[in-house]
Amino acid sequence: MSREPSLSELLIPLGSEIEQGTRSRGYRAASRGELHRITPGQWALAERASRLSDNDRFRLLIEASRSRLRADDVLSHWSAALLWQLPIIGSWPDRVDVTVHQGSHLRSTTVLRRHVRPLVEKPHRLWNFPITTVAETVVDIARVAPFATAVAMGDAALRRHEHSGNSAALAGVSRPQLERVCGGDGERRGLARARRVLDFIDGRADRPGESLSRVTMHLLGVPAPILQHRLVTPLGKIYYLDFYWPEFNIGGDFDGRIKYTDPAFRGGRSVEEVVYDEKLREDDVRLMVDGYGRWDYTVAGSPQLLAARLRRIGLRW
Repeated sequence: MSREPSLSELLIPLGSEIEQGTRSRGYRAASRGELHRITPGQWALAERASRLSDNDRFRLLIEASRSRLRADDVLSHWSAALLWQLPIIGSWPDRVDVTVHQGSHLRSTTVLRRHVRPLVEKPHRLWNFPITTVAETVVDIARVAPFATAVAMGDAALRRHEHSGNSAALAGVSRPQLERVCGGDGERRGLARARRVLDFIDGRADRPGESLSRVTMHLLGVPAPILQHRLVTPLGKIYYLDFYWPEFNIGGDFDGRIKYTDPAFRGGRSVEEVVYDEKLREDDVRLMVDGYGRWDYTVAGSPQLLAARLRRIGLRW
């Protein structure tokens, strides 16, 4: 089980139950811009909050809403996706999604967006929150999210299952699990959208940028590529191409900034070493294919830019 992040210690409560003098000092600090409101009654130091990543800001919002959850509330949709560490394309919402059982009289608030519906699977418990399972979370997102966002989360969940994540926070999901949830007695609205996502997702996609690239290719009508295609050089080096079209002998890779900026991806290498290794890899790959290209998020999400890039390396459709 993953250890709960320490974001909760950033929270400064200023609710009605707090001693009047403390609350008054807090609100004076807020008026000077020293505090940033997370939810009514829950604040954080503005300087520290401004340095949080998008993921951590949403995680802090979820933590700040903990005391507002009722017994019937189960974190779901975007909130569950964040806790399951599924990747986001776009932005996290500004409210916490929860699901309550049919017949509940609980309603949405400025902090909580409640969905009244039956759950197909028994909720999980993660970081002391009741939360929808990975399968139910993926299907929920597939019903309501933009296609690319839902595909990125679905791809990641499938990949984790196929590559056996090593903690509960990195649990994945199998296709049969997704099919069972999609065909169960849960929410019926958005079912056609969910089915379209489930038919498209592929656990071979390694990163959200690859998922976004696949969605844009699909919109363009580009022939579906082989994902994570294995190349072996004459010297025995093994490389994997994110995308490969055997009928054209053309390959491509999504090349995001995280490969160079995140220590987890650099594997102890400096940025300069990563850049040099990538150059050697590209030189080897180009000797084995008739066309090769790389692109980043900007290109991956733009039909015009990606189409131009793929045509430039020789792909035709």
